[in-house]
Amino acid sequence: MESSPYPAHLDQLSPPLSLPEHTWETDMSRPTSSSDVHNAGEDATPLPQRLAKIAHMVSQNADVSSEDTTTVHQCLNTLEALLDPRPKLTQEVVKCRPTHIYPETSHPVASAASCSVPMEDRASSAFDPSSSQLIALLNEVTALNTDLNQRRKESSQIYDLLRRECRGLSRRVLELENEVHELETDIMEGSAEREALHGTVCGLEAWVNGWQNERKPEASRQNKGKRWMRRKPEERYETDAEALLEGITAWMRGWKDVEEGFRVRERDRQERREARQRRTRLATNSADNT
Repeated sequence: MESSPYPAHLDQLSPPLSLPEHTWETDMSRPTSSSDVHNAGEDATPLPQRLAKIAHMVSQNADVSSEDTTTVHQCLNTLEALLDPRPKLTQEVVKCRPTHIYPETSHPVASAASCSVPMEDRASSAFDPSSSQLIALLNEVTALNTDLNQRRKESSQIYDLLRRECRGLSRRVLELENEVHELETDIMEGSAEREALHGTVCGLEAWVNGWQNERKPEASRQNKGKRWMRRKPEERYETDAEALLEGITAWMRGWKDVEEGFRVRERDRQERREARQRRTRLATNSADNT
């Protein structure tokens, strides 16, 4: 059986993790000029020789870092994907291949199962958010929800205060309307009382004037028809004074009745004002307590 020109451990290499698509897409999509193709044709070396050289360099260099090892695996994975005529069959074989740890490095090689993922799945996994991103997003959403709840509570408190103020203002407006109505009633009653006083005084003046006018013709008739009968001045003055005093006394009795009515109405108005003020204080205290 013919021996392989490559080191034995290279035949057991499993496909490494795939490279990010943007790296190889950039290299493969870059246009190649004619001068580059010409130079590559002149300096071209057979691929088996280059691969054998790379395998020899890897076998000689045991101090390869983990980052370099990962890069080499990614490059080999890309080469295998390009040169493998049956990628699906290779993927099935890789699934059944055991995991190996190379003696050159102390880092384990990625399992074959991780490399058996199709290219479409690897491309979509590059855009999947990580757990840290999801946790950060969850924290942001939680903080936003907390802020919204706080704003809602504050808005509810402001709305309650506004409603309380509106109710207090409505009560105050109603009380002021009632007070205005009562004041208008007081004004009307006061006007009626002034008219009554004016009428009473005018009645007194009219009675006095009428009494004087009535006494003048009577006195003249007595002087003309009965000159021989004369009363004593004292008797005549007493009769006139008694009549005047009786009239004034009657007017004073009526005035006292009017004055008593004034006092009663004023007392009623004062009681209404005090009751209104008590209601206002009670409403204000209840509004402050709520």
